Amino acid sequence: MHVRELAPPLLGALFLCGCSSATAARRPAEPGRPAPEGRAATPRAAASAEAAPPPLRLPCEADDLVGCTNGCADHQIEDCVTLGAMYLGGAIVSIDVERAMTLFEKACAEGSARGCLRLGDAYHDRLARADGAGGASGASGADEAALYWHARACHAGANLGCLAAGRAYLHGQGASADPGRAAALFQRVCERGNAHACVELGHLHAEGEGVQRDDRKAVELFTKACKLGLDEGCLRASRSGDVLPPRD
Repeated sequence: MHVRELAPPLLGALFLCGCSSATAARRPAEPGRPAPEGRAATPRAAASAEAAPPPLRLPCEADDLVGCTNGCADHQIEDCVTLGAMYLGGAIVSIDVERAMTLFEKACAEGSARGCLRLGDAYHDRLARADGAGGASGASGADEAALYWHARACHAGANLGCLAAGRAYLHGQGASADPGRAAALFQRVCERGNAHACVELGHLHAEGEGVQRDDRKAVELFTKACKLGLDEGCLRASRSGDVLPPRD
């Protein structure tokens, strides 16, 4: 029933009830008396209770020493990786391999795939020494360290880490040769669109190393690498030049 159809006496009673309720709502609470239950928090109180989102910060530039230093100090992990690359390269600041490796390791421990990858690359390229790593020293210690950090990078989601670890297992660098494990790593990143991994896996299928020999599968993998833009895949897929990579 619509309010306009109610009898005047009932309307008056409702009006009085409404005024009474409004007056009670405006009346301040007595000291020591708990606030009524079920009352929603005011918008201002709710807003203050919510944490403000952190400001958006872009990664520092590869040549911004001050920005990367400040970002790393503010726990911007990828800035630590970029800063470490500066100390390893020596173009922006004097070379400090120990500091670079410390920054990479810190970033890797925080979940940065780039940090893990840069560590693996530094050991693989012999830019850092690995005396005592895994009980070995010299070249064998560096290979073990490179494989360890590349595997960490792979686990963190870096395709290049998987590719490097796969090649290490394939050639027995840092661990006993294991073509089967290498093939599994190559397949993982080939499926993600890494052309070099597709070529490596194609070679294994062509030679029956670590996987069942399958010439047709090998050609499929070389062709896929070709279509991803890698010329080596095109050459392996078709000596006659029938398979060509996409060109702009």
